[in-house]
Amino acid sequence: MSKFITFKRWTLKQGRQEAELIRLVREEIIPHYKKMPGCLRLGLLHVGGSRSYMALQYWQNRETWRAATRSDDYRAWYEAYKPILERWDELMTFEEEWECEDMLDSGNE
Repeated sequence: MSKFITFKRWTLKQGRQEAELIRLVREEIIPHYKKMPGCLRLGLLHVGGSRSYMALQYWQNRETWRAATRSDDYRAWYEAYKPILERWDELMTFEEEWECEDMLDSGNE
């Protein structure tokens, strides 16, 4: 099975700084996602020449992602995540999203 990756493009709101975003991702979002079974890692890419960023989630496969996000444990995980998500929404504006399967799966994870 191939890895499942979600890509979400966001724009940093006016008056907000990249350092705030990086701090939130490193100190709160990544540690919280480490509690989610099947989530291999997160990524954050800056889109050059813009205030946009790509937030990536890497999962073992689509089935693992689906099971993790529909489990009873997910409800509790999400409730604990809501305050972090509110801080994210203070910093970022959503643009677009994609879901992808890594057809080559050539990574080392």
